[in-house]
Amino acid sequence: MKKSFSLLITIILITIFSFFTIFVIETKSLSISNLTNAYLQTQTKLHMNFFKNYINTVDLKATCINELSFSEDIYTLFANVSYEKGCLSNLPQDITIDIFANAKSLNNEINLHERIIK
Repeated sequence: MKKSFSLLITIILITIFSFFTIFVIETKSLSISNLTNAYLQTQTKLHMNFFKNYINTVDLKATCINELSFSEDIYTLFANVSYEKGCLSNLPQDITIDIFANAKSLNNEINLHERIIK
């Protein structure tokens, strides 16, 4: 009776500690995944800001550009440029620029969009 009781207590303690261990490991794994997503999103925003600054330096009316794209290993940046009254019009007009940023890693994908009106 004494051996069976100690065996039962041992099994119960091992079960309880294994559940706690699994909980801690899942929490750490989720934390690492969140940090990875935050890092990827921050890097994508930085690439998007770089692309936006580059677009602001280009004279879009003189070059009559409708699309711009930039691609790296993980990051893909794309800009769609549309003119209110056409590219060749000399009248004052608004230029709408839609910037799309995409970052793909093995497990995650981040998509960002920003619209600029000049």
